[in-house]
Amino acid sequence: MKTTRIEIDLPVAIYEELKLIAEASSWPFERVLIQTIKSGMPPTLQKVPEVFHKELLALNGLEDKDLLRIAEGNWPEPEKKDAAYKKADFEALRRTYALSLLRWRGHPVPGPYETLLK
Repeated sequence: MKTTRIEIDLPVAIYEELKLIAEASSWPFERVLIQTIKSGMPPTLQKVPEVFHKELLALNGLEDKDLLRIAEGNWPEPEKKDAAYKKADFEALRRTYALSLLRWRGHPVPGPYETLLK
């Protein structure tokens, strides 16, 4: 695995918490830190067709209230309605990405199974 070395200053409380987890799990500190970063990463577009990346990434610049409007379906549909948009159900992709961003920003967003139980 290719790596890049970085240097950051962590608050002492966060460092101590991660150090305790590393000791308790017998993992190296670096592995605990990488796992923490991976689990807290913003939503990824790896499985989304590249043609939609620019539009979906633009959602990162929106305020939370606008993301909520998108997630609720209260946002204008894109003008582009070619076959790729219809085949991929872009509206669903956009709503899902908006919900993922809201969750990443710390808002209580129910998971897919939680919404089925309501």
